[in-house]
Amino acid sequence: MKIKFLGLTEDQSFGIAELRSRLSFECDDTGLAVAAVQGAEFSLRRTKDGVTLTYVRPHQFYRGISMLADFITSGEEVLTQRTDYTLLSYMADMSRNAVYNIPTAKKMIRLLALCGYDSLMLYTEDTYEMPEYPYFGYMRGRFTKAELKELDDYGYRFGIELIPCIQTLAHLNATLQWKEHNPMVDIDDILRVGADDDAVYRFIETMFKTCRECFRSRRINVGMDEAHNLGRGSYLDKYGPAKKADIMIAHLNRVVEIAKKYDFAPMIWSDMFFRMQFGGVYYVSEGSVKQEVIDLVPPEVQLIYWDYYTTPAKRQMFAHMVKCHEQFKNNKIAFAGGVSKWYGFAPINEFSINSARIQMDICDQSERMRDIIVTAWGDSGAEASQFSVLSSMLYYAERTYLVGDADEKWMDARCKQCFGIGYRELLMFDLPAEVGMTDGNRIQPSNYLLFNDPINGLMDMRMEADRVASYYRAHTEKLVPMVDHPEWGYIYDVYYRLCDVLTLKSDLSVRIRAAYKAGDRATLEAIANGEIDVIVEKLEVFWQVLRTQWLKENKSFGLDVQEIRIGGLRQRLLSAQITLRDYLAGKMEHIEELEEEQLMFGRMGCSDVFPDNPYTTYHNFNYIITACVM
Repeated sequence: MKIKFLGLTEDQSFGIAELRSRLSFECDDTGLAVAAVQGAEFSLRRTKDGVTLTYVRPHQFYRGISMLADFITSGEEVLTQRTDYTLLSYMADMSRNAVYNIPTAKKMIRLLALCGYDSLMLYTEDTYEMPEYPYFGYMRGRFTKAELKELDDYGYRFGIELIPCIQTLAHLNATLQWKEHNPMVDIDDILRVGADDDAVYRFIETMFKTCRECFRSRRINVGMDEAHNLGRGSYLDKYGPAKKADIMIAHLNRVVEIAKKYDFAPMIWSDMFFRMQFGGVYYVSEGSVKQEVIDLVPPEVQLIYWDYYTTPAKRQMFAHMVKCHEQFKNNKIAFAGGVSKWYGFAPINEFSINSARIQMDICDQSERMRDIIVTAWGDSGAEASQFSVLSSMLYYAERTYLVGDADEKWMDARCKQCFGIGYRELLMFDLPAEVGMTDGNRIQPSNYLLFNDPINGLMDMRMEADRVASYYRAHTEKLVPMVDHPEWGYIYDVYYRLCDVLTLKSDLSVRIRAAYKAGDRATLEAIANGEIDVIVEKLEVFWQVLRTQWLKENKSFGLDVQEIRIGGLRQRLLSAQITLRDYLAGKMEHIEELEEEQLMFGRMGCSDVFPDNPYTTYHNFNYIITACVM
C-alpha cells in the first residue's frame, strides 16, 4: 500500500521515517492522499480525495498511522475514538539493575507513540548523572545528562513527553550505601529530612536542577512512598521523637518550594497520607479521609493512587479508594496500575490485563481520575525483558481510547498494528508463569523453582512435585516455534530455555530427597552421574540467551547480578553431584541437609495470598536459596 501524506510537520516526517520498517505501507507521491490535521477530535475519515487523520495532541498522530492501513482496507467511512483521558504515561523502572540502552529507549518511545501513550516516565532513584555527587548512580548504569537530553529530544518529536521520576525521601538504598552519603541517612533507605539538614536539601535541590537541565517537562514524580520507618533512626537521635506525619509534611512543603524554583509541578505516590489516616494501612474498603489530612497536602501536588493487584474480590475496595482520592478537591489525582514484570524472568500479562479491566471500568466512571500511569517495576533485579509486557501495556492504552472493553479480536489487530505480532502470541511470554496459575492469582514460581537449592530444597513444599516438570515440558514444546520470530524471537528463546531447564530442575531437590529417604540408590546414581550434567548444560544455554537479551536491551550494568545468581546455582548443582557421589561411594554416612525434617517455607513477608494453592508469590532471591546469612 502506498500513501502520500499531506500537511506533515517536520517532526512527523522524521517520525514516519523512523517507523518505516514497522508500518504496513510505504510513502510514495503516487499513493493515496492522507491529510494530517490537528483538530478537536481523534479520527480517521474517508474523503473524496483520500483520508483525513485528525489528532488532538501530537502523539495521537502516531496512533492514527498505526491504524491507517487497516482502516483503508476495511472500507469504513469513519473511525473516531475518545480523548478525555489527559495523561497516559508508561513508567519504566530504571533502578533495579536494568537501565535502557539508548536504542531500546528510542524503540520504546516509538512503540508508545503507536499505542497512543503521551509520555514516558523514567523511574530513576539514582540512575541519572549528578556530577556534584560522583557516587550517585556509581557503577549502576546511570544515564548521562547528554543521554537524557537526547532521549527528551527524541521523545518530543513523537509527541512523547519524558517525565523525570525520582525519589526525594525513601527508596534510596543504592546510593545511601556509600560512605560519602552516610551523613544524610535517617534509617534504612530513607533520607534524614530534618529542618536544618542543609546537606540533604542541597542534595535534593541538585536532583531538581539536574532534571531541569535534561527534561522539557514541567511534571516531575518525586516519589515519597513507603517511608515506613521515617524518623526512627538518626533523625530520632538528632531531633528526638516526632510524628511521622509532621516530618513528612514539613519535608513535602520544602520539596514543593524547590520544585517551584525549577518550574516543576510535583506528583507523589499517595500511600503515606492514607497510612496517616488508617493506622499504617494503605488500601481500605470503608472509611473516609479526614479533612485535616486532606488539608495537609499542598495544592501544587498531584496524588497518585497505585494499585497493581485488583481482582474481582477487590473491586469494591478499588472503587472506594478512587472515591477517597476524589476527596482531595484541591489536588490533581492520578491512578497508577501495573504491568507485572517484577516477579522474575517471565511476566504475568494475563493477570495484569484482568486487573486493568476492573480498574479502567471504575476510572471510566470517575470524573476526576483522568490521568493514568502504567508502571513496569523490576523489583528483584529486573530479570524480565523490557518488552515482555507489550500486551498489557497496550491494553491500558486501548481502554483510554475506547468506550467499553477491548475484546480479544480488537487486541489482536492492535498488537499486529503496533508490534507486528498477534495478541495470543504475546501472551505466550507468560508461559513460565502459568505453572500454578488459577483464576485471579498472580503466582510466578519459575524463579524460585529455578534457584531452589538442589540439596536443602527450601521451596520443595511450594510446588506440585508430581506435576510441575510436565508443565514445563509442555510449555517448552509451545515455545519452540516462536524462537524464530524475526523481531521478538530472542525473548521467546529465553523463555524456551528457562522452561527447558525446569523440565528437569524444577522438582530435582524433591526427587533427590525422596530417593535418599527411600534408600533408592539407583535413582540417586542416575541423578549424580547423568541428570545433573544435563541440567548444567541446559543452564549454560539459558545463561547465554539471557545474556544476549540483557545486552540487546539494557546497559551492561546489572548483568553481573544475574550471572552471579546463575553461577551460584551451577556451583550448587556441581556440589550436589559431588555430595551424592560421595554418599554412594560410602565416603559419607548420611547427607545432613536431607536428614532435616522439612518445614513449609514461610519467610517474613511471604504471605499465602492464595492459601489453597501450593505455590507462593514470594520471590526474594536471597531468602529462597538458603536459610543461612547471605
